[in-house]
Amino acid sequence: MPWPEHPSHCDCGKAIPAAMILMVMLCGIFSLDLVLPGPYTAMPMLVAVPSLAMLTPTCPRCAVLIGVAVLLIAVPLALQHWPSRPVVVMSSLAGIVLSATMMWVACCRQQRIHCAQADLREVLEAMQQAMLRPVPRRLGPLAAEGHYLAAAEHAQVGGDLYEGVATPYGVRLIVGDAMGKGLGAVEKAADVLGAFRELACNETSLTGMAARLDAFLAAGDLREEFVTALLVEIAPDGLTAEFVSCGHPPPLLLSGGRVSFVDAVPSAPPLGLFGMGECWPHSMTIPLCQGDRLLLYTDGVTEAREGGGRFYPLADRVAGFYDESPGGLIAKLVEDLRAHVGGRLHDDAALLLVRSEPAAVPLPRSGERVEADQRSRTAP
Repeated sequence: MPWPEHPSHCDCGKAIPAAMILMVMLCGIFSLDLVLPGPYTAMPMLVAVPSLAMLTPTCPRCAVLIGVAVLLIAVPLALQHWPSRPVVVMSSLAGIVLSATMMWVACCRQQRIHCAQADLREVLEAMQQAMLRPVPRRLGPLAAEGHYLAAAEHAQVGGDLYEGVATPYGVRLIVGDAMGKGLGAVEKAADVLGAFRELACNETSLTGMAARLDAFLAAGDLREEFVTALLVEIAPDGLTAEFVSCGHPPPLLLSGGRVSFVDAVPSAPPLGLFGMGECWPHSMTIPLCQGDRLLLYTDGVTEAREGGGRFYPLADRVAGFYDESPGGLIAKLVEDLRAHVGGRLHDDAALLLVRSEPAAVPLPRSGERVEADQRSRTAP
């Protein structure tokens, strides 16, 4: 039933066509009764009008008005047919009153349910925004743009994650994918984001941060769940990028008019599983030029399929949007990805694009709070 999401009042523009249809029905029943011969009456048909009115979004106030309108039509007919058909008249009036009352009760109940759902949705949106904060447009020597596409309807976040923090060591980035679906994956992603925000400003090395994230997950979960992640550190001058991959797809480098995967990044097991294989992370550093861009993503992007089963060709699509600004490129990718899958993703997807623009915003010094990052998050 197409009830409004915020039904504290009726949408009069949408209610007018429905009201006109009901008036035509009432006039038609009244006219039919006038032309019926002898003892026959169309009065019992009025019982169905309140029930039919519930097929459209209706507030309790409108339900009362509909009931009154039906009774205004029923009373003259009742007076006309009372001498010859008293039983039919009484049963029809009782049915109209009962039907209108049930409609009013149902509208009141439905309104309370939808108001509660609206309140719950607002709380959920606030929690989602607290978990996956917007990436600042400026992060030290970087211009940044991120976007999240949740597979679940009405959700803004899921098991994928991304974050960027300006630190005394440079700009540190993470993009990851928590194993599983539903609330368990969301909880795992929230844990990793919280730990990353704390460690980014305190851990001196990227490999050390990966090891501590792994230890954090391994100590807090006995179900052997894990999170794939790619950690990146951009130097304060914006001219080098260090990578640590924990079972995550490689980033895309946009440089010199070409688009290529940084495939040489050594891959360690996902976070939470280092101890099982006794494998520890190793980092790799590449040079960057001013204007170079890095695209970090989750497998929800590259594994998105069209109806024929073809995977999304990320590198080819990025090459087609090469000349776009960071915001424009992300917007084009999101639109193209939705078109590729026919509008509905089957897995969460996250995109984070950064562009090297040295000497834009100074990084915080060691021991300082990262206030510049917080201000850029709240800036309009």
